[in-house]
Order: sequence, then structure tokens, then C-alpha cells
Amino acid sequence: MKCVIVLMNSGIPDIVFMSADASFIQHANEVAIDKGLIQRNDVSWEKLDLNIATQFFSPIVASHSLLACELNNGYSFITCENDSIFVFKDFGDHLYIAFNGDGEESEDFLCRKLMIFNKIVCLHYGPVVDDLRPDSIAKREEKWVTLGSVLNTWLQLYNQEQCFLFEAIERLQVNQGVNEMCINLLELTLKKMGSNGEKNAMHTMLLVNAKLLALFSTPKAKELQPSDILLLTLLACDIYPSIETLDDMLSHPFKAVDDQSCDTPELLSNECMMENRRQTSSTANSGDASGDGEDFHTPNSSNSPANTPERCCTPVEEEMTLPEITLPSDIPTIMEPINHNSQQSPSKDVNVDQDISDSEDNVATDVVDPCTHHVGYHIPKSLDIHGRDTCEHEDRFFTPQNDRTIDFKALYDEQNQISETDYSDDDTVPEEVQPTFQENPIFTFATLKPTKPRQFPRNEKLRIPVFLRSHSCEYTPHIAQFIPILPGITMVILSEVKSKLAEYLCKALDSLEPLDHDKVERQTRVTLKRAVDGIDMYIKKIRELLQKSRGVLLRHFNSLNACWDNCRKFGLFQYSDSGIPEPMTPRLESAVSELKRILRTIFRLKYLSPKHSGPLYEKTLDSVQKHTANHLCLYQQYLTVKAQRNITMTTYLEKFPGLIHFVYIDRTADLITAPAVNVTKTEGSDGRDASLLIHDKVWSMTGKLHRFIKEGYISVAYREGDFFYSYFLWFEDTSGSSLECRVIPTIDINGPPPGIIATDFYKNLVQSCFPSLTPGLVQCYELMCIHLAVVPIQFVLAQSQKLALWLWETGDIQKPISLL
Repeated sequence: MKCVIVLMNSGIPDIVFMSADASFIQHANEVAIDKGLIQRNDVSWEKLDLNIATQFFSPIVASHSLLACELNNGYSFITCENDSIFVFKDFGDHLYIAFNGDGEESEDFLCRKLMIFNKIVCLHYGPVVDDLRPDSIAKREEKWVTLGSVLNTWLQLYNQEQCFLFEAIERLQVNQGVNEMCINLLELTLKKMGSNGEKNAMHTMLLVNAKLLALFSTPKAKELQPSDILLLTLLACDIYPSIETLDDMLSHPFKAVDDQSCDTPELLSNECMMENRRQTSSTANSGDASGDGEDFHTPNSSNSPANTPERCCTPVEEEMTLPEITLPSDIPTIMEPINHNSQQSPSKDVNVDQDISDSEDNVATDVVDPCTHHVGYHIPKSLDIHGRDTCEHEDRFFTPQNDRTIDFKALYDEQNQISETDYSDDDTVPEEVQPTFQENPIFTFATLKPTKPRQFPRNEKLRIPVFLRSHSCEYTPHIAQFIPILPGITMVILSEVKSKLAEYLCKALDSLEPLDHDKVERQTRVTLKRAVDGIDMYIKKIRELLQKSRGVLLRHFNSLNACWDNCRKFGLFQYSDSGIPEPMTPRLESAVSELKRILRTIFRLKYLSPKHSGPLYEKTLDSVQKHTANHLCLYQQYLTVKAQRNITMTTYLEKFPGLIHFVYIDRTADLITAPAVNVTKTEGSDGRDASLLIHDKVWSMTGKLHRFIKEGYISVAYREGDFFYSYFLWFEDTSGSSLECRVIPTIDINGPPPGIIATDFYKNLVQSCFPSLTPGLVQCYELMCIHLAVVPIQFVLAQSQKLALWLWETGDIQKPISLL
């Protein structure tokens, strides 16, 4: 029973975002019935009336706001008698609340969850969090579904992937030839993008599920932060999810098909695999021995159908020779031949030899594999409502199109059509930006449905604006282009937006934070003076950049000038000079609020408004997609298995007896090196699986270690049950010499949890331990080990040092390290 809700940080709760599971919605409806807020006959158990949710949260929000305004001591969490827990976090003008009622999530985890979700929101909308609640009901539903799906994907990756558990990048350990090939492909991609109009494409990367295969940046590009790489990986895993396990991939049979684009086997997608399993099972039960029991074929240089394995649907093949197939006997009645006695209508043949990306809607998912676009019959264009074919040709059949009630490609309809031209400070925003949306009658203004994973089409490319962190701006605008290469392999192209306007807008909004009505009374005279002077400076720069604007942006430019003049006229500078700890006058407070609203509106119009991409850009993407897939298809199975088994403990068992698992993290570059822990939970499992046991131990160990780190410990060793756990955190200079921490680090026990996505925890830790040294000269490392409990502690320490040295010798890390 889980829920995340975002409200305007005011006395009157205004829900900006809400995501909940089915159990929470059912529980909320039951409580509403008990309290008499709604009649049982009027309840829709699959939806929650948002008015009821507002009444539930109103007392808590009002109490929190009063304590925060009057005493500067709002709620951090509330624990109920039934062990349900509420966690509160203030981010600017909004209050984030996380609720858990089943005991699966602790206070620390809910705190991390809210901070991660805030970063997800900022990644999509920058400082314009109000854009989460647009006036259009359909747009609101789409945005809520999008963010709820991304949050659920993070929860899944946090519980499965060590890179998201420790918040560090995990590189795929491949051989030198594959690595060089990937780098060359990425470099060629940026050259193609630059030569075809996308001159600001600065970064490109290849991802295999949640792991980084390769990254390439141009020399002029700004440094890409590791936290942003993790967030982009999260988006890629949400857009193109992969739920195949290693057992599924190894047990999947290959099938032969005539395909000239790639002579090597590829892993089929999840739908293909499940369909083939059903077909194999039905064939075995029927006693069909036509295949002689051979499910695997060894590929060779021959291109004959008998020797070439069948390929899954890939988005890179333009033309294919579609072989004739024999229809099974249990075809539905919709596929029966034509009754010549029925009324006929003329029709034209449909060419089924077309691009695979365009054939998805033309294949019957109940007859042909949903991931395989190979059909052996012709498709007429007409069929009456009773399923009777009305074509005049007797040997033709009809394939019904897949009826989609929700267009998930429109999920980003406001963001995914960005112009391929460079952004400049004198760009003109269209007079009216009114994307069209279909109203969904199921979703009304006052109802919420359970959050479910979105289903973005596998072969569709997605282009959205994202806002990444840089040294000059907290929300630097970028354009992220997601391209599906092969199942499980995704390419991401990042284009920088060349504009200083975003930097000044963000800094002006940051300077306005101390002037909030609930914070201004607690500010000192120096703080207010610095804030007002900063606002004055940034407003002048913004006005200079917007002088050449036209259209709707020109109107907001004039509104900005008038609003800033009102702020000056109503005594903003006099108020900051006086230093009187009293609230602002109503007129001044209203003018400051209006100034903040106008700045956010300009940011929204400039960087969140839809713009169309040209055909040359789309053609270049198709070329990049096809070229990259043709090179990587030879290594698809290798890369997919490596994503599941990146590093194993096999090589470490003989050299380090008693060592069960280890995790090494270079916090300077935020890179993680750890053996894979893959768990496949099946029904009826008795919990004795070794991988599941190690998985549970690693995840439980992490929570304890994070508490020790926040208490100021940098070395921890303890024995629990049959295992011995050890943790070491140390510092070195650029030459590899150890640096002794002589200052006890000051860490807020109630502060953010260790990680890099929500905050720069380890950079702040280095600065706290070495305040007199330049942060770039101090390098930070972590090592966590799990040994058997029978191993003495002196052997644990010795093995930890030898392990670090051996990792350096094998090339997994850059240099040897000393632990103590």
C-alpha cells in the first residue's frame, strides 16, 4: 500500500501530482465509506476521487505548514499505530509526501524515494514543477502516468541492480575489439548528426539494459555528470523495458528464416520467446515430429532458410523477403475464406513487403508472433463488423489491426517534437502553442487510477527535452534522443541547447527563494540584500536577451518589465535595506509572486514548447539506427548475457577463499565494480537459492552501512549470522598516496542518504574532511566485502588489500589502493 503525492506548499492543499497503487486506492475508498464521505454504491474501486484524497491530506498539510511557518520545524515523518508511515519533504513551493502502509519501505527509503522523484521531475520540467498540473485533463493524466511509470522503474532497478542501489555507473566489461567498435560507432553518429543539421549533438552513449556499454563526447562538450547518466539510463529502461532473465535467454530456441541483413542469431524479445514456448509446448503435446526434436541451429555462412536462424523484429530493416507460411488449422473464424454468396466490395491488394517499423499495426497478434512481421498471406482492406471477408478473391485473408485505446507516443506530445535547429537567445516562440489531446472519458478531474507501467512502442524513437546539471546552471537544457537499436540495447544522443537565458532564469528563481512569504521573516538583512541585488542583476540580463523576442514571448517580456517596475515601486529595495523581520506588504508580496510566475512561464515557453523536427533529421536517425544495429547484431547475444553476468565470482574464489561478494566503487568517477547478483524469483521457490541469499545480504548490508556513514564512520566490520561484513572508505591524492582524514566529518544525521542522484553526498564528504584542499585533488574510494563468518578479521583485512591490488593488476580499476 504505497502512495506519492505532491502538493502546493500552502495552507490550502492543491494536488499537483499523485501516484498510488491499487491497494492504497481500495483502502482510501473503504475509509471514505466508513467516514460517510461517499456511498458504497457510488464507489468505483479501481479509481480514487481526488476530492477524497484532498480531505484526507488536508489536516496533515495544514499542520505541517503551520509548524514550518511559525516554528521553522515542520514534520519530517509521522508513524501511525498500525505502523503506517508518512514522510515529508519540502522542495521549493511544493510539499512531497510519501506514504507506506504495508511495512515494506522504511523511513530512510521513503526519504530517498522522495528525493529521487524530485530529481525525476526536475529532469523532465526543470524549475517549472507547476507544469505537472496542466488545465487539460488528458495532458494531466499523461504526465502523471509518465512520472509514475518512471518512479516504478526506479523502484524495480533499485531492488535488482547494484548500480542503482549504490548509485554508481556500471560499465559493461567487454573485450577491446567490441569496445573500439562501439566508440567508433558513437563517433560516427555524432559526425552524421553534425553534418545533417544537429550541430549541438555533444554526447552519445550505448546502454545495454541498465549498464553503460560506451560513451563518447565531443571535445567542446561540457562534462556529463554521473548522476545524469544514471537518470538517462533510468529513462531508457522505462521507455524500452527488458524483463528477460538469463534463464529465459539460455533456454530460448532459435528458428530459421531467410534474412539477408544479418547472418548471426539474435535474441528474440519477450513476446517472441513466450509465443515460441507455447508453440513448442503444443507441438510436443500433439506428437508432431516434423522438427526431429532439434530446437537449436548452428549458424554458418549459408543464407538458406534451413541454416539461417530466425530474427526478432528489429527496427533497422527496410525491406525483407517474406516467406510463405502454412496457416495452422485452428485459425479463428475471422480468417476463413470468402463466402461468394455474401455482398462483395472492390478492394486493392496491400503490399506487405514494407519497412518493419511501419508493419506493426498490420500484423494479427492472434495469428502471427507479435514480434515477428513475417506473414505469408495477402491482406484485403475491408471486413464487415461480423468478421466476414468482403473481398472478391478467394485466397486472401484479413488481418485485423491492433486497436490501441491509448496512444502512448502522445505521452510526450508536448515535448518530443523539438526543432533540429540551434536554440538561440532571440528565438521566436509561436503565438499559440496548443497541442491537441483526446479526452479520456475514464479519467475525470477528480479521479485517480492505479499507476501502471506505460507501454511505449518498442520500435519508436523518442525525442524529449531534459534538464541536466552543470557547473553554471542547475537545469541546463538538453535534447535527449532515445533510439532502440536491438532488444535490450539503446542509444542516447544528447544535444546541448545554446542559450544563456536558461541560466539567468534559473539563477533569478533561486534568488527569489528567500523572498517566499513563509521564509522571508527568518532571513537576515545581509541575505535579503544579496538576494535582491542578484535578482536585479539577472533581470537586467534576461531583459537584454529578450529584447528581440516576438509573438507570445514578447507579451511576457512586456509583463516582466511591468512586474519588475511594480516590485521596485512597491519598495522591494527599501525592504531589503531595512532588515526589519516583518512580512512584506500585500502589494509587494503579490508583485514578487507574479514575478516568479512570469519567469517560469518564459522558461516553459522557451524550453518546453513543442517544435517540429525536419525530415532530414528523421532520415539521419534512421540511418544511424540501421548502421549501428547492423554492426551490433553480431554481438547481441554476447552483450545481453554480459548485461546479466557482467563480472562473476568464479575468478575470485580460488584467490580469496572465504570471500562471498565484494563491491568496489570509485567515487571520483562514480564507477562500480562488483560481481553480478542475478535473481530469478519463481513461484514455489523455497528461498534456498544462493544468488537470492547473496542478494538479500547485500541489500540489507547497504542500509546498515549508510547509517554508519551518516554517523561519521569510515571503517566498519561486524559479524552477523554466518557472514562477516566489512566496509572501508578512504581517500588518496592524485599520485595514489593515502590521505589521512584528520577532521571528523560533519554529516547531518537527518540529511539526505548517501548517493549521487539526489545530492553530491561524497563530494560534500570530501570537502568536509579536507576543507583546505581543492576537491579535485582528493579521490574517494569504497570497498564492501562479505566473507564467511569463520574467516578471522585479520584475514579479512589482508584479503581486502590484496583484492584491491589484484583488481588493479587485472585492469578493472586504475591503480592500486591502500585500505588502512
